[in-house]
Amino acid sequence: MIEYIKKTTKIGESKKSKKYSRGSWIKVVDPTEKEINFLVKEFGLERDNLDDGLDLNEIPRIEEEKGNSYIFLRVPTSKISGESSSSFLVISNKSNIITISKHDLEIFDKVKDLRRLFTNRNSLFILQLLSYISSRFNFEVRKILKEVKTDKRNILKLKNKDILDLVLEEDKLNNYLSSFSPLIGMHQKMIKLKSLKFRDNEKEFIEDLIIDLNQTLNTSKAALKTISNMRDYYSTTLSNNINKTITILTVFTVFLTIPAVFSSIYGMNLSLPFQANPLTFWFLGGMVVVIWAILFFAFKKGKII
Repeated sequence: MIEYIKKTTKIGESKKSKKYSRGSWIKVVDPTEKEINFLVKEFGLERDNLDDGLDLNEIPRIEEEKGNSYIFLRVPTSKISGESSSSFLVISNKSNIITISKHDLEIFDKVKDLRRLFTNRNSLFILQLLSYISSRFNFEVRKILKEVKTDKRNILKLKNKDILDLVLEEDKLNNYLSSFSPLIGMHQKMIKLKSLKFRDNEKEFIEDLIIDLNQTLNTSKAALKTISNMRDYYSTTLSNNINKTITILTVFTVFLTIPAVFSSIYGMNLSLPFQANPLTFWFLGGMVVVIWAILFFAFKKGKII
């Protein structure tokens, strides 16, 4: 699907058209083979880069070929089942800005609804995308950190489902972390690009975004460390509880074994000492109690119970 979007003269408004014109945002989502061929032919784009732009797991990077700047970005999303983030491609040429993605991500609706949409200035449009990506990563990471701190305060009440949720959050953070380093490197490289021609204040804005991404990166690492510590604590506590349960069952078995030995001996069909004596039962019972007492103090001294 290809949409042509262009800002109007009124602030906060944009319009769609059936054809593109200079200063348009060409939004491409899950294009057909015919649409890809049209883009390659009409704008002189590299087919391999377009295919990479449709890859959900493409690493953030930037390339320049034949006067076009190919900017591969990554942003958190909830629209794709089983994925916490997705990549998309931004192409800047002399007359238009083109975005290509496999799915219609939230970032496109957010940017389209901005009060001021700069489709006629590629550098400003890209800055709007970068600003949303930075704020979105920051929001998602802080949300996870808040949930982790809440679970940490109630760590003794955690259930298996809560631990599973922590593991899923950990996987999401690892996914984000794999994006931060190349994304930060791409920001640093972008400042030096001559094709986009960023102004001094725009370069300063990108540098601020780099600082924000580094802070989000550190927050992600802190959240990951907290999750790891909680998981280790839960595993250790669970292991200790299992060991205590096994110890209690073992001690209980040992205590039951003593009377079982006497009952099995005197339950045999043989002539045994004191078998006919009516006090034998009480004597054997007393011996069992004495042996129990000895075992109890021995286990207590050895800190087994």
